[in-house]
Amino acid sequence: MDNATWQLPRSHGVGLFTDLTLYAEALQLAEERGVVTASYLQQELSQRLRKLLFIEQQSPTVAHQLVRELRLFGWLRAEENSARRPANASHTLTPEGTEALRESQHDKRGFRRRLAVRMHQVYIVPGWFVARLWQINPDGQGEIILPAPWPGWQPQSRPWKECSWNKELETHTLQAVQKVRHVSPTGFPIEENRWTAEVRKAWERRSLLRPRGVEAKKATPSYRPRRRLAQAMREASVRLLFNRVSYGGPESDFPPNAPRLDPRTFMAWCPRLESLEFIFYSDWHPRVHGRILFPAAVFRSQASSDRFEAMPQIVDPDGRRLWLHQPKWPIMQDQFWKTLVAAHRRISPHVNSMYVSLLDVRDEVCRQLRLSAARFDEFLGNALDDMQRSDFSISIETDIREEQRSGYGLLRRPVYIRGVPHTLIAVAHLLEAERSLR
Repeated sequence: MDNATWQLPRSHGVGLFTDLTLYAEALQLAEERGVVTASYLQQELSQRLRKLLFIEQQSPTVAHQLVRELRLFGWLRAEENSARRPANASHTLTPEGTEALRESQHDKRGFRRRLAVRMHQVYIVPGWFVARLWQINPDGQGEIILPAPWPGWQPQSRPWKECSWNKELETHTLQAVQKVRHVSPTGFPIEENRWTAEVRKAWERRSLLRPRGVEAKKATPSYRPRRRLAQAMREASVRLLFNRVSYGGPESDFPPNAPRLDPRTFMAWCPRLESLEFIFYSDWHPRVHGRILFPAAVFRSQASSDRFEAMPQIVDPDGRRLWLHQPKWPIMQDQFWKTLVAAHRRISPHVNSMYVSLLDVRDEVCRQLRLSAARFDEFLGNALDDMQRSDFSISIETDIREEQRSGYGLLRRPVYIRGVPHTLIAVAHLLEAERSLR
């Protein structure tokens, strides 16, 4: 970037919630009631699904973070008499907040774009994150993989004090990188010695922490080695790849004293940027042990309007505009069908069923075509409408498999067709489908 730097963020305290529909609902409540507080929003925000997890009520922390961000965006303002009780200040809609609310009611995509611009203006992270992905792996279209331990390694829990780094941990740390490079040779450009050293450092830091929650109440606290190693790998990856200075780079992307992206805020930004259609990410890709990320946007001077949508309010330090990869259906139709069918055929034999995880299919199609999750939803809806023009039939279901009913399975984003979440898909050639009915 020729010594140019990103602007200093107005704030780095991003909320750790990831459901962006909360903004519009909070604005709606502010209009209906006239004056709102964080406590009122916590009580009144509706029940909802977060991925596949049912959320009955938002926490007080989420409500306070939501109000704080809406104030930073200029969509809510605190009443003057609230200065004496800022923790639960009264807030009213601003004129710009009213405009944002109206757009959320009539143009959801337009509201997402407005929200993206505002987030970038406040935090700078959205545009910078896209640029950093391209900077890390320009030859691989910005795709990176943050390694995780092999899922088959499930050692028994250990006493909290038995936490020394050992040969077994080092072996799994190196194997994780090797498996990543088998899938994406350029997707993790960290030297193995540096990688091992950083993971060990993160492991030892976590080992010094005191037990929390249920473990803190036990006479002999314990921990799960695989989980702690996975956390150490995530921490090491973020610190190496998403620091102020790019790995191997000579200069910082930001002015001095700018905050860096830590592992906790990184975990909040990934689903936010996915919802804004800036990136795609998945922790459950069938070929990957770890988190795969790639940009669904790029900074350019110009781009084809058939494939990209300009975001002129977001520019990089060199003055190039951000372009979201938003290809139109007519030019992607054949390629989408071909990629969808191939992904289904690759996954189906492993589960011995015509119905497979739609989420696994989605992840692979998005990876190959560099689509956002929202764009995939739209294209699958188009494919369902256009089946009479295809040689294949598609059937999708809302049923949830056993592995999706608990644990990490509940944290996967379903595919939404006309607002309804779906999780299973079957794809068959019409001639094969006809034979099966005879």
